[in-house]
Amino acid sequence: MRSIDLRVPAVAGFAILLLAFAPGAKAAQAQDIQFVEGTGEESTTAPIAFARNADDSRDAEAKLNELAEDLANPRVQNGVAAMVERMGATLLDLPVGKFVAAVENARPGTIEKPIREDATVADLAGRDTERLPRKLGKSSRQMMTMLSGFASTFATMIPEFEQMGRDLERSMKDIKAARD
Repeated sequence: MRSIDLRVPAVAGFAILLLAFAPGAKAAQAQDIQFVEGTGEESTTAPIAFARNADDSRDAEAKLNELAEDLANPRVQNGVAAMVERMGATLLDLPVGKFVAAVENARPGTIEKPIREDATVADLAGRDTERLPRKLGKSSRQMMTMLSGFASTFATMIPEFEQMGRDLERSMKDIKAARD
């Protein structure tokens, strides 16, 4: 198994973001990334720093473009939006009244306003909560469209990030050599 050594924090964060929100991501793709502690030292598992050759670079670009297509796919977006809406509705239906009562019994005076024992999160959230799950679903579609654009842009920037990684690695080695 080949792994990718991401040593640039901004790139690593973006990669995590892409993987976290990639509905089409396969479990094996997450295993392709290995985070290595240190400052420029080679890993014992010999990960590659982004791509070592043009084939790896094209492969990474193709995968990011595929991810961008998945994120822009209306069927995928609708599936994620439906899941987000159901989760939002479920969370709003969570009963919290008995929990609030238990807190008040354990520490009287903690709860300023009386809350019914059958109260839910929606009851405490107030007005317009019935619209919240739908808004979250709509927002998830917008977020996925935005992430699709980021993935496409990121794919075209791979050579620049590779060079930046090599420059950073050289700088770290120079700093270490100057210290020794």
